[in-house]
Amino acid sequence: RHNLIQPHEFPYVIPSGNVYDIGNYQAVMDKAVEMFDVEGWRRKQAEAKLEGRHIGIGLVACQERSVFSSTEFWSLNPPEHPGFTLSSSPEAVAIRLDPTGQVFVQLCAPFWGNSPETVVTQIVAEALTVEPSDVSIGYADTDAGFNGTGPGGSRYTVMVAGAVVKGVRTLREKLFRLAGHMLECGSGDLELRGGKVGVKGVPGKEKTIAEVASAAQYFRLNFPDPPEFDNGLETTAVYDHPLTTMPAADGTHLGICYPIMGHMVHAIAVEVDTRTGQVKILDYVAVHDCGTVVNPMTLAGHVRGGTAQGIGTALYEHFRYDESGQLLTGSFADYHIPTVHEMPAHIRVGHVETPSPYTEYGIKGGGEGGRMAAPPVIVQAIEDALKDLGVQLSEVPLTPRRLREIVRAAGG
Repeated sequence: RHNLIQPHEFPYVIPSGNVYDIGNYQAVMDKAVEMFDVEGWRRKQAEAKLEGRHIGIGLVACQERSVFSSTEFWSLNPPEHPGFTLSSSPEAVAIRLDPTGQVFVQLCAPFWGNSPETVVTQIVAEALTVEPSDVSIGYADTDAGFNGTGPGGSRYTVMVAGAVVKGVRTLREKLFRLAGHMLECGSGDLELRGGKVGVKGVPGKEKTIAEVASAAQYFRLNFPDPPEFDNGLETTAVYDHPLTTMPAADGTHLGICYPIMGHMVHAIAVEVDTRTGQVKILDYVAVHDCGTVVNPMTLAGHVRGGTAQGIGTALYEHFRYDESGQLLTGSFADYHIPTVHEMPAHIRVGHVETPSPYTEYGIKGGGEGGRMAAPPVIVQAIEDALKDLGVQLSEVPLTPRRLREIVRAAGG
């Protein structure tokens, strides 16, 4: 707790020049400790010790940087050969309202990450007050796509949300302009409600989005001549990084390149069988601050999937070579990845929401948190379980074979 950045210290500048946007790391710690019940597990640990069993607990806190700027990649090149010094990594969408009121959104990035179809559907449906079933998501191919960087670096939910909000804002302006003419009122007097454009404070005086869209498509002569009343309701929108600055010319800092900072605390209880080297996970709690939670189900899937990956890193996955350099784990028959059988029965996920002041809705990234925290918290818990043997651990994976070797070397 002493080492955690305090809430009043945000935005927090680190020596490399990057900024941590906002957070309440103490609140995340409090929630994790409450959910995990540290004191309860200490009692169980003491009881198990009397029975000759080895239970250990671990608790770690770490940051998850998200929403990279391309300026981060400048650091990979020597100053005298700067290479391809990009300074933008935008995201784009195309949005169209058809004459029936259906909304079609085209994404310019491949499908992976926090279920982009789900996220975009939620945002569009809420912004236009239509049903999610009225929103259809499609993907541009490599010939038609534009200004898309895609998922990676826990960025896509933040970036595509920014692009969608920008596009919907443009559509709303034209929708209100057309509806204002149809309803004989100013655009500022209108609001969206239940899939309709209506006059504020006047129930029943409204047009459905489908009626406005149909008029915009097929009845141009019913509207004034200026081009802002031209046919159609469609737009494209490009959203660039919400907070970034250039690296220093002299190389003394990288500028702001990865500022939307998530945070997590993971807590775990394990039991180590010193005879076989097997590690059994008894309890696992993962509390994350990803800013405003867009979809709890898909985000929890992200956290649990990342945790599974981290469990593999900590306990199973190992590239093994013989003395001549021959890879001994070249297939999944020898290279073990965790399945449902190796996972804890339930990873209990909690959330603390500290909205970012720089992104739409306050969203932060959450794609990589689970796999970051799982290896250190597992190793810490194993070390705690074997502390009576004086075991200190400095490498992963801790496969059963390696754990047996470590225990025997410690005299266990």
